Amino acid sequence: MPRDLDLDFEFQDDEVRERPVRSSRPATHREGNASRGHARAAAPRRKKNDTTSIIILAVEIVVFIALIILFFVLKGKIVDGDASAQASQSSSAEAGASNGVNVENDEFTLTCTKVQLVMDANNETAAVVYFTFVNKTDTPLAMSAVFPASVKQNGVDCPEDLNLAEAPAEIGNKDMQVSGGQSVECAYAFKLSDQTSPLTLTVHDNYSTFQDIGSTEIPIS
Repeated sequence: MPRDLDLDFEFQDDEVRERPVRSSRPATHREGNASRGHARAAAPRRKKNDTTSIIILAVEIVVFIALIILFFVLKGKIVDGDASAQASQSSSAEAGASNGVNVENDEFTLTCTKVQLVMDANNETAAVVYFTFVNKTDTPLAMSAVFPASVKQNGVDCPEDLNLAEAPAEIGNKDMQVSGGQSVECAYAFKLSDQTSPLTLTVHDNYSTFQDIGSTEIPIS
């Protein structure tokens, strides 16, 4: 009998020991469900991260393209700016030469060298304006036919003074024809209204443009 009791006891003990084993299976099932739940929960996060990465990449591509476009736009402006600056420099050089009544092109060169105040035969003040004229063409031409000069004082045209007491030879040379790269020293004489007001010397292109190509103010006092 005691043995039976022991046997019964052992049997019951086995049942007690086996219950936790049987009860552990649902726990394993729940753990599996929990793991799958975590997996399902983690999946949207990865999807969200992928979407964010795609958006960032797209933004970077757009920024990169914008930078390339900006680079070429700025480069074009720089090129245009350089071309404009060169044209401006060229124009300034021509304007400077014209303002100084120093004109040079492929056909002629004209340089104003000096201005002298003299007294004419009527004891009136005159201005003698000296030039160096170079004809680079093969056609004989005179300075007076190519680049006639004029002078104003106080806004009024000064007439040529043909009555100098002692006319320099350069006055006659303005009508002398030269060609083939030859040069001549020539001059114009103008009658002045006074001895203090500045003169405005202007040279006219009578050969190609038929416009005033040079003008400068000459102080005489």
